[in-house]
Amino acid sequence: MSGNIQASASTHTTSASIAAPVAGAGNAPNSATLIVTTTPVSTPASGTPASTMAKPAASTKDPISIDDCGDPNPAGISASDVQALRAGGAPDGLRLLYPYAGTVFPRGMLAPDLMWEGAVADAVLVHIKSQAFEYSACLPPTAAGQLTLAQDVWDKAGQLTFGKDDGYSLNVSVLSQGKVLGPVTSSFKIAQATIKGSIYYNSYSSQLAANAMSGMMMQPGGFPGAGGAPMGGLVLRIPAGGRAELFGLTDCNGCHSVSADGSRLLSQFVAVGGESYELSAGAMTAAPVFAGPRGAFGALYPNGSAYLAGSSVVEVARSTMTSGGATGDATLHNAVDGEIIANTGIPAGALMPMFSPDGSHLAFNDYAVDMAHGLAVMRYDTATHTASDYRVLFTEPAGAMRPGWPFVLPDNGAVLFARTDGPDFSGNGAGVMMAAGGFGGFGGQPEPVEAPFSELSVVDLASNTVTLLAKAMGYDKPEDAASETTYLPFGAEELHHNYFPTLSPVAAGGYFWVFFDSIRHYGVFGAGRQLWGAAIDISPDGTYTTDLSHPAFYLPGQEFGTGNHRAFAALDPCRKDGDSCTSGIDCCGGFCYFDGPEELVDPVGSCTPKMMMCSKRDERCLSDADCCPPAPGEPTNTCIAGFCAFIPPLN
Repeated sequence: MSGNIQASASTHTTSASIAAPVAGAGNAPNSATLIVTTTPVSTPASGTPASTMAKPAASTKDPISIDDCGDPNPAGISASDVQALRAGGAPDGLRLLYPYAGTVFPRGMLAPDLMWEGAVADAVLVHIKSQAFEYSACLPPTAAGQLTLAQDVWDKAGQLTFGKDDGYSLNVSVLSQGKVLGPVTSSFKIAQATIKGSIYYNSYSSQLAANAMSGMMMQPGGFPGAGGAPMGGLVLRIPAGGRAELFGLTDCNGCHSVSADGSRLLSQFVAVGGESYELSAGAMTAAPVFAGPRGAFGALYPNGSAYLAGSSVVEVARSTMTSGGATGDATLHNAVDGEIIANTGIPAGALMPMFSPDGSHLAFNDYAVDMAHGLAVMRYDTATHTASDYRVLFTEPAGAMRPGWPFVLPDNGAVLFARTDGPDFSGNGAGVMMAAGGFGGFGGQPEPVEAPFSELSVVDLASNTVTLLAKAMGYDKPEDAASETTYLPFGAEELHHNYFPTLSPVAAGGYFWVFFDSIRHYGVFGAGRQLWGAAIDISPDGTYTTDLSHPAFYLPGQEFGTGNHRAFAALDPCRKDGDSCTSGIDCCGGFCYFDGPEELVDPVGSCTPKMMMCSKRDERCLSDADCCPPAPGEPTNTCIAGFCAFIPPLN
């Protein structure tokens, strides 16, 4: 084994009416008359590193306190019931199911659902508090065991976050048949940034597709679902802060990749091969063109100009089964016309390849290492189309377990990958093809598929040390994996089923963001194969030999009850000078100018040529020296994957 495995001032009050749509899986919005009190911001707790403190970039610099338990209140309960809820009681079996304690959420997504079990609630008291934000509300449940936070409230909480140094406490009490249960408590954090771009994913049995196709059955090679709903894989897209939307209606074109800059999507059409789609403003700009064989999961250059088709020496997620019989070695193709680019130096048996976000590295499973038991990396030059400096990062012992789906972290410090015993690396179809009565096979007949073992780890590029992403996988620490000691609410049945890891190509809020599909419970909604995300701390010294992950969050905006996988995050296609932008990442030139206060959360500016000697955060850079010095008390700015970012110290 070539890798080392770690087991594995004054106060004034105003009132404002806020009505926001439910952002999660609920049915109705929470509408509230809010009492908003502005108070001085609290001093950080003793021991908080001063270097990580950053004033919230908010539309208002004043902290706020929101109390929505007055008379009347949205729950319609009496003052005595409010008093009883605030006094609390014994939990008596009440427990929170979601969110997980310690989750780090990105700013700018749809508001999460709070979910619990142990009581049928007539009213719910929610209390959330951080350094600059406090929210108390007496609310009716959205549904049994579920409450969706109002979007305006969640947005305000995100605007006032101090990021890594700012924990949000969460207390939930319920009134059930005149009895108060709780509070039950948890905590979470909100990063000081949104995740840039969109998330493209493959979905089976999507109702969006069923509605759009009016019940039309799939073409040969697709899978007809119950009631005529198409079951073949289709690519859906979740735009920033939005909900899933159809992204083309090509039959069974779900096995996809997207270039880091969002300019091109590569998919695969049943019995044909790779299809290349040019993207602009989040949409396909023209009909797809044939891009060569084995387009499923092809490794696109960051700028979308070329892609590497993996070898067909073994089956990978049915990618060769649906390529019209095309077989062969790993081959580099022009992504526009499918022409082969020769003499690259890439091993013939490269499987599941992926270029790093900056294009400087190529990671892959190498079939030549004990028949697909090894993970390898090479330096890569996208200008000359040549790979060099081959080395094996990690070799699995002989047996069913193999490494797959490598993805280089944006700082090139480590490679994220899955360790799985799945015969085709993907989950063997478990939880993907759905039918009446549960996960099933063809013709709508239930046909349970055993889900293979798969968990996510990182291998440090400097030391070859492999570390389980324990917290994201459901463990408090890597050592808990061996005993299946988990914090997940439904125990061991939620473990070991995490597939298709990908990463956002840029840092955001001092974190990297990993996405994966997981067969686990989403609170009261039950188990399914759905999309999840998790924050990973950026290592200040660029080494990854300890678990730096955080508990996962359910990716909002996706359909529940469908088989969803391969959540591929990419930037949105860049905008030209003069177009609107919220940061330099939006712009083709890499710079965004704001003619007004920049302390706003995601202020709107315009793309422009470089106007300063140095680059601000989220602006284009070639090295650390290009990035502006930090403001007093803030972390140093660092060039990561072509954009200036900050790296908070590890707590």
